[in-house]
Amino acid sequence: MILTTSRKPSKKTRRLAKVLARFMNWRYVNRGKMNLEELLSMGRLAVIEEIKGNPAILKLYDGREILRIRFNVSNINKVKMDRSPVVFVGKPPFDPLLLEAIPQTRAGMKFSRKIDAKKRVFVRRKDSGLFLIFTYGNVELFKMRMLETGV
Repeated sequence: MILTTSRKPSKKTRRLAKVLARFMNWRYVNRGKMNLEELLSMGRLAVIEEIKGNPAILKLYDGREILRIRFNVSNINKVKMDRSPVVFVGKPPFDPLLLEAIPQTRAGMKFSRKIDAKKRVFVRRKDSGLFLIFTYGNVELFKMRMLETGV
């Protein structure tokens, strides 16, 4: 999958895009003046959009829009990572396979124990909403508070 940003992203949006692409084993493409059709011709696409200079919306395309996640994000830590698969721990309101990740199913958990996956996304429900906590080993890279999901 390819990850890109809006046309003129802020520094925080670029940083999130690069860390998220590295974490999810996606390819980050600097958008520049490319339009959406050019990017869609490369294959599956994820786009991070901004609201008031902050990353706020993640859209996934597979010819058409298949998922939209509105979020707030915490401070983003950069860490050197390997290319191991990503495992979701918990029940997100979308299918983790859309993000090319291993879901928390019986088979998925058995596979993740076998390969000793370091990249984990913990899904936590709290009073203030649903949080996705992206961790590599014991290091928390960032938290994403989901505001809404849809197509």
